[in-house]
Amino acid sequence: MDLNLQDRVVLVTGANRGIGRAIAEAAVAEGARVAVIGRDAAAGEETVRALGPERASWHLCDVSDEARIGATVAEVADLHGRIDAVVNNAGRFGGSPLAQLTPEALREGLDTKVVGAMLVTQAALPHLRRSDQARVLNISGITAQRIMPGVAVTAIANSGMVTLTAYLARELIDDRINVNCLMPGYTLTGAWRARAEALAAAEGRSFDEACQEILRRQDMGHSRWGEAREIAEVAVFLLSAQAGFVNGASFRVDGGQFLAVQR
Repeated sequence: MDLNLQDRVVLVTGANRGIGRAIAEAAVAEGARVAVIGRDAAAGEETVRALGPERASWHLCDVSDEARIGATVAEVADLHGRIDAVVNNAGRFGGSPLAQLTPEALREGLDTKVVGAMLVTQAALPHLRRSDQARVLNISGITAQRIMPGVAVTAIANSGMVTLTAYLARELIDDRINVNCLMPGYTLTGAWRARAEALAAAEGRSFDEACQEILRRQDMGHSRWGEAREIAEVAVFLLSAQAGFVNGASFRVDGGQFLAVQR
């Protein structure tokens, strides 16, 4: 299937690792050019080397920094000549129990995820309006819809992304900019991998056993971990011409993990 992404310019935040990097890889595989946005210069530069500097560019930016966002989006547009899609993936994982949660921690989580997504989208709007296949894809998570101990900040921010998606889709419909949201399930990247490694060390388990134990403790012992590429494959479809009639939607991509706790 031709997704019509050849030479489209896709800006991906939080693209130097995990799901963001997988989305960047999948977009490049479909012929897109990708602007890799992140805070870790070493990881970002390595990502661009892996993707190929002829198809990807690295841009250092903390999406909670409003001034830097505007400069970064302008830098991407100047370098590539256009911006056809924005993938708002940047975010922070975790959060203490609400009784101990500080306002600073909550603000940091919301600033990176929800406010950052809004600011990046706002900065990119003039360029998206000139595209004949404009897309905004927000990456949330299933914690937007289910309670999971110890990640309150992430869950609150993820819920905000779902609502932000709906409002952006409605307000941008006349501009023919499609805005959608993905809610990945438990995906074995980054912070989850670190948690599994810590559990394995603390309880004398193998890494695979620790991974399965985490799922079991969330009443999902029958399930499996998702892979970043599986999220990315859905993401690039939503960026494609074939998804032209998909707008304002939020999709769980979780292998049925959400359904497991509804039984």
